[in-house]
Amino acid sequence: MKVWLTTAAALGLLAPAALAGVDPALLALVQPDAKMLVGIQVTQAQSSPLGQYLLSQVELDSTANKVMTAAGFDPRRDLREILAASGDGTAGLMLGRGSFQPAKISKAAVAAGAVASTYRGTEILTLKNSADGKNDGKNKLAGSMAFLDASTVAAGDSDSVKAVIDRRASGQAKGPLSVELAERARQISAIDDAWVASLTPPSAFSGTAKNSQLGPFENLLQSALQLSAGLKFTATQVTLSVEVLTRSAQDAQSMADVLKFLAGMIQQASNSNASPNTSKTPSLGESTKVSTTGPTLHLTISVPEQQMEQLIIPESKQPDAKQPGPGQTKKGTGR
Repeated sequence: MKVWLTTAAALGLLAPAALAGVDPALLALVQPDAKMLVGIQVTQAQSSPLGQYLLSQVELDSTANKVMTAAGFDPRRDLREILAASGDGTAGLMLGRGSFQPAKISKAAVAAGAVASTYRGTEILTLKNSADGKNDGKNKLAGSMAFLDASTVAAGDSDSVKAVIDRRASGQAKGPLSVELAERARQISAIDDAWVASLTPPSAFSGTAKNSQLGPFENLLQSALQLSAGLKFTATQVTLSVEVLTRSAQDAQSMADVLKFLAGMIQQASNSNASPNTSKTPSLGESTKVSTTGPTLHLTISVPEQQMEQLIIPESKQPDAKQPGPGQTKKGTGR
């Protein structure tokens, strides 16, 4: 996900989403063999301090900043949605929908060192990058992008971008995107602000080798066939929803039992460490809901936004309790 976010930001693809749900026009441009889709609705994410923090961790290199400034491009203003897609053993593809000035951005990109070429009447900008970040004349090609029109951009390796242009010109170059994957993306993106829909087994994310740190849960991952997950941000709460399709109802129940056991352990630890004078708030264990429907596992975790901050944001980045902010007392009771 960090790779996706970094690439998206470098291309100016983190910006407000005007409508809920994935853009059908972008889905139509995804490669037919895609097995995983990732989407972000940044407007909603920015309503949460946690979402703002996560987005702030994406850093642009000096070249990207230079191009954006020269082109007068503001991603928060000019782009609505980002959709990333990948397949089995194929390069990733990124698609964006917004309001662009292709000629101005192209001029700024070329001035920064990009190479411009034309394919089927569409300009492709090939960006350069060096391993040490220095302009030493040894820069290698790092990726390409093309503005299909003033509202649509595609980014990825050169072949992937050309394939998007082909699909746009012919309608369907190699056949439609999986109906199942497309429908799953529509459903989850209509609810969550950041989401992933995948036809790839979750075990693929942990590699082919066994991960001893996962213990018995590693074997359960081998029974999972498909995964969908989403994050919903609000000013006061963050909700994670996960749906896992397993090989059988028994596998789903076994996975649920392990998750409930882990939630119970977390709850016990929380109760042991809780101070008698601390106001009662739902712990991570209490907020975890696990259920099954046949071979499908359902997991939902809803926690206060500030509690999630404490789990994710480093202490050095969190507000100092000794320096109370607006509405806080010296003891931090307003937090």
